[in-house]
Amino acid sequence: MDSLTQIVLGASMGEAVLGKKAGNRAALWGAIAGTIPDLDVIVNVLSSEFNGLIHHRGISHSIAFSIVMAPLLGWLIFRLYGDKYGSARDWTKVAFWALFTHPLLDSFTTWGTQLFLPFSDYRVAINSIFVVDPLYTLPFLICLLIALFLHRESDMRRFWNWAGIAVSSFYLVLTLANKGTAHAHFVNALHFQGKSYTRLETYPTPLNNLLWYAVAEEISSYDMGYFSLLGDPGKIRFQSIPKNHQFIPPERQNYLVERMKWVSEGLYSLESRNDTLYWHDLRFGLLNGWAKRDEAPQYVFTYQLLEEAGEYVDIRAIRPDASTFGWEDLRVFWRKMWGEP
Repeated sequence: MDSLTQIVLGASMGEAVLGKKAGNRAALWGAIAGTIPDLDVIVNVLSSEFNGLIHHRGISHSIAFSIVMAPLLGWLIFRLYGDKYGSARDWTKVAFWALFTHPLLDSFTTWGTQLFLPFSDYRVAINSIFVVDPLYTLPFLICLLIALFLHRESDMRRFWNWAGIAVSSFYLVLTLANKGTAHAHFVNALHFQGKSYTRLETYPTPLNNLLWYAVAEEISSYDMGYFSLLGDPGKIRFQSIPKNHQFIPPERQNYLVERMKWVSEGLYSLESRNDTLYWHDLRFGLLNGWAKRDEAPQYVFTYQLLEEAGEYVDIRAIRPDASTFGWEDLRVFWRKMWGEP
């Protein structure tokens, strides 16, 4: 999730564990601990784009990292304050819950979180909430702020903090129900339109949990469609995207290619332009898929494959052309979100 959400979650964990003893200090250190896993972006910036991509939400987002890092951070905080606001064990609990809930929440998003490193690089991706969702964050933030302005020993302070945790958790459960409903409607639409598929995945679209995106994998192509939970499922339409996986023959399948398949969870399309190969990650949909069906697809995540001596050695992220996306597109997106065809 976004940085603000992780700060709120970490601060709320700190308040829940030690707020009565340490007051706002517990929330402050919870917020700090809750941001530590995202410091992996520093390593990513200093490394190649390919290494940055495959290590994103890596070891710093693992359960093992939370277990190892929490006692160290707890001891450092205890050394700062002594036993004035809590024991080393108390501060270790603050650090652990702030560190652990960060990747746990990230696992509900689309990118995938390597919770089980260093034992397994399996990426947990529940795909039920977008990385930025105001309906998750804002009520949580409001409840937390109310709590922090109350006296640390006040029962109402604990009430408001736990209210924020309860409301955000309920919304997270609701996203799972929304995903299940959207998935069922996509299954029915594919069936009634006579489309066969070997795999179907559904994902939330930006900033909301009403408009959903689906990608259905066929033998040589994908069917991609959008549906709002407030709309008519009988009007779901799909856009066909060729796989073009043959552009990388078996003899050219090296480590980079295999890792790119792993990153995109096998949902990718290849495109060749001017003797250059581009990799489209289909998990995040099309920037114009819900608005401009008569135009060429514009993918949210595209990577140019870089070659050296006939081998693929690195990637270069290709940013979408922002000039093609304007206010009219946002209005169409808004109407789609509220169920207009």
